[in-house]
Amino acid sequence: MSSRTVPVLQIALLSACFALPGFAQETPIAVEKSEIQVRAEALMARAHRLSDIRAKSTPAFRLKATFRFVGKDLEDAQGTYTEVWVSDSQWRRETVVKDLRRIEVGTPNRIWTLDSTTDFPEPATRVPNLMNQFHSDSATLEFESIADNTDQKPAEQCATTKRGSQQEQYKFCFDQKSGALLATLSPEIRPKNMTDYSCFYGIFRKFGDSWFPREMACLEDKHRQLEAKVEELTAEPSPDPSLFKPPPGAIERGRCSGTSAHPVPTLSPEPGFPTGTEGKDSSVLLALVVDIQGKPQDLKVSRSGGKGFDEAALAAVQKWRFKPATCDGEPMPIEIRVEANFAHQSMMVTPRH
Repeated sequence: MSSRTVPVLQIALLSACFALPGFAQETPIAVEKSEIQVRAEALMARAHRLSDIRAKSTPAFRLKATFRFVGKDLEDAQGTYTEVWVSDSQWRRETVVKDLRRIEVGTPNRIWTLDSTTDFPEPATRVPNLMNQFHSDSATLEFESIADNTDQKPAEQCATTKRGSQQEQYKFCFDQKSGALLATLSPEIRPKNMTDYSCFYGIFRKFGDSWFPREMACLEDKHRQLEAKVEELTAEPSPDPSLFKPPPGAIERGRCSGTSAHPVPTLSPEPGFPTGTEGKDSSVLLALVVDIQGKPQDLKVSRSGGKGFDEAALAAVQKWRFKPATCDGEPMPIEIRVEANFAHQSMMVTPRH
């Protein structure tokens, strides 16, 4: 380790191919599940059966929604979201904020993303997950408690996971009567603290054999961040096949249902402090795709630490090289986040599983 003052960098994986913090990596077959684990899994399975419009047995659909969020300058911003879904390996999503646009196309082993700008609003990127209550792999969750909350209307049952390596916990709350998933709580780990990101679902209406929420809202530490309303949800029996072609210039990311391995840095030069900022404290969160050659692609700032710090972090990570991620031994492009924490510490690179 160097004794001089350099930033700390950490790597956080974003792909669904890898388990989230606080989630079990493996559950040995010989280990008997606890009563709480069995009950929590039953609650989650019941909610899936009731509301998961993306399950294998459900019909293709078109969904249109409007949303509002708090912009980076604390302004109230608005946008629209459209999704055409045939199956887990054939879908298209389009998110629009004013003249900014993000298109995502899902194919059997790839996700293709095309942004009209390098500065697409981060809150708007959360809308697809907000529209899909069940985007996380509930089979890997380890639960430690289930509590009844009869003070709420409707009454709820809330299942909470065990704490992860950084004391993070996840919570899922269900309507005691219908079994619908009403709320989720996910921790967001930052350099100096941890915040709670909570999402709430309401106004469930019938679609096919499912009951799907038409209004959603997300709070960060009890402050409003994102609201959405489903304006249209209709069957789409014969969608145009051209919708599912990767758009020209789109960034490629892998999807893995087999044995996966995350990318490992092989060259990671340290960012220096911007001129005149030595001794100041800041952090920058970067998003990038590591391609199958192990090179950074689509590098952008997800959370700014100030212009000078952003530029220093971008310049350093652009020079990084990786042993690429793999799926069943084959190289696979994958999205990661790199956090540069400008502080009086040695250089450290820590993969987050």
